[in-house]
Amino acid sequence: MTDADIQGLIQSHITSGTLPAATPDSLYFVYLPPAVDVDLGGQRSCSNFCGYHDAIGGTTFYAVMPYPGCSGCVGGLQVLDALTSTSSHELCEAITDPVPGTGWYDDSNGEIGDICAWQTKQVGPWTVQLEWSNQNRGCI
Repeated sequence: MTDADIQGLIQSHITSGTLPAATPDSLYFVYLPPAVDVDLGGQRSCSNFCGYHDAIGGTTFYAVMPYPGCSGCVGGLQVLDALTSTSSHELCEAITDPVPGTGWYDDSNGEIGDICAWQTKQVGPWTVQLEWSNQNRGCI
């Protein structure tokens, strides 16, 4: 499946009313089942990335969560924990850099989740990823 396929699905669900219309505060999460790989401009899920976020036309924000059934995307975590960690990573990045590369982005290290990749903590029963804080000068 390509990113263009995913964008088309989101747009068709918005048009049909299955999903609510996009607002500046909307973020659509797309969770994919096992064995569905994503091709993102020649990069493959599970090999090159575990999740990503983007925007359709700069106004419809979305995040894609391929199933983390590979060693490169579980990092020693259980599958659900890997999924919640990646989801929190993309949620925070979609807030601070909604159209990738136009918001908070460090040319050397990437977005706030990239800087703290694979550093997690528990929030209640959920595993979430730490995110970079300029104020704290570290991952929190």
